[in-house]
Amino acid sequence: MVERDKAVLNMQLTLIPILSKAWNKSYCELSDIFKEYDVLGYIDVCYEKYNSTGNRGIIEDIQDYIEMQGGKLVE
Repeated sequence: MVERDKAVLNMQLTLIPILSKAWNKSYCELSDIFKEYDVLGYIDVCYEKYNSTGNRGIIEDIQDYIEMQGGKLVE
C-alpha cells in the first residue's frame, strides 16, 4: 500500500465517528449511507482538499455531496 493510500484510509477511519456524531447516525446507518453514495471514494478524491479543511467544512462538504445525489441526512 502506498503512503497516500494509507493516509486516505486513516482520514476515512478518523471521519467515521465524527460523521456519526454530526449526523446522529449509528455506525450501521453510516455504513449504509457510505455504500449507497460511495462516500469513501469521495473522501479519496477530496483527500488533498480535506487536508487543509477543518472537520466542520468536511462534514458540510460530504453532506452537500450526498444531498446532490438525492440523499437526506437530517430529518
